[in-house]
Amino acid sequence: MKRRNLIILVIVVVLLLAVGVFFLLSRKTTPQTSGVPTFPQGSGAQAPGGGTGGAGGYGSVSNFVPGSGAPLPRLYQLHTTPVAGAGFYETGSGSSLSVSARYMERSLGNIFETPLNTFAETRISNETHPQVAEALWGNKGNSVIFRYLDSQTDGLIKSHIINLGTSATPITISTSTESVQPSFLKTEEVFLPDYIPFASTAGDNSNTLFYLKDTGGPILGFVTDFKNSSAINIFSSPFTEWLPQFPNKNLVTLNTKPSADVPGDMFFLNPKTKAVTKILGDINGLTTLTNTDGKYVLYSGTQVGVPQLSVYDTTKKTSNQISLQTLPEKCVWSTMQKTVVYCAVPQNIPTGTYPDQWYQGVISFSDSLWRIDVATLNVTPIMVPGAYGAPAMDMTNLLLSSNDAYLLFVDKITSTPWVYRLIDTPQTVSSSNTTTPTILPSAITPDMQKIR
Repeated sequence: MKRRNLIILVIVVVLLLAVGVFFLLSRKTTPQTSGVPTFPQGSGAQAPGGGTGGAGGYGSVSNFVPGSGAPLPRLYQLHTTPVAGAGFYETGSGSSLSVSARYMERSLGNIFETPLNTFAETRISNETHPQVAEALWGNKGNSVIFRYLDSQTDGLIKSHIINLGTSATPITISTSTESVQPSFLKTEEVFLPDYIPFASTAGDNSNTLFYLKDTGGPILGFVTDFKNSSAINIFSSPFTEWLPQFPNKNLVTLNTKPSADVPGDMFFLNPKTKAVTKILGDINGLTTLTNTDGKYVLYSGTQVGVPQLSVYDTTKKTSNQISLQTLPEKCVWSTMQKTVVYCAVPQNIPTGTYPDQWYQGVISFSDSLWRIDVATLNVTPIMVPGAYGAPAMDMTNLLLSSNDAYLLFVDKITSTPWVYRLIDTPQTVSSSNTTTPTILPSAITPDMQKIR
């Protein structure tokens, strides 16, 4: 009897083991990824590291590779490491206009150039400038003001100018297998005074810049050229908390530093007469962006805890609210249509203190791109990055090429530069960009309609 029970027990154990082995072998396992989540194309989610590489990155779902001959993606990540600032460099005009993006890395201050008809990136400077905090491009992309904190002088703000030449200087670099001769542009470095809290380059691409200088007493404002050969003092104020902009060589704007709980003011400054005129005032959280001819001022003020966008007509002296909520720092005026402005608009605005916490980096946005006609107040959705397989982006430092064909911006989350082609005709690699831009809504999702 005992023997019979033992046999039954053995049979049961064998059957249980067989079932267990079968279950394990037939079960579909999930591959391990060392704890790093994969990036789902088109999801709009933020992937770790900010990108997969310069050759495609998150620029498009097709992972475009420069030199492959494939059609150029409309949205493209130009560089995968943080930059201090980006700008356009253009040659030719009309149908022969050639447009490139230039940008300066934060870590070493190297300058790169990417033609937007090939996306083939090239390093064009041979100088090293570690830990650049800000790079302001001007003079048609031929000059850049770079600013950094000097660790040897207890964090003093240093400001220099680099003027880029047109001729190249080949430099031999030896590697383990061969010697190569990359060509770098000749450069001229110009020193600006110390104690410059803010500077701005002329929005009309003239050879002009404006900077504020902290003297320990009144703050002074100067206009000069990119060789700093003729600095002229045009402004003095005992109030030191100013944010300047330079829409054109004949107009400087001065905005009091904004805070949600503090009424702000904005003034026009005439560089020739030195006359100061108040334009807007007594608006909490006031930030502004004036178009190049000074006729329209895009501005936002804090209303019910969010930044409400409006436009002010300086000729009619009237103000109209726009049906979008964003900050002027996330906008850029059209270069071809004086009443048109493009804005990055948060798809959702988290509860917070604006613009304070956005400036501080405490709050970030996930933006879509909109076109606004301030004459009619019509708004049109243009693009959402997730539709191109890109991560969620907080778009800032927006710039438009002279033909309104390309929009350049920096993602505030990763500090990497991106470009979006506004023209609807697919581009292929060519010697020059000869496509006439036609601006059409694209990559629109139903959720974008809910932003209004």
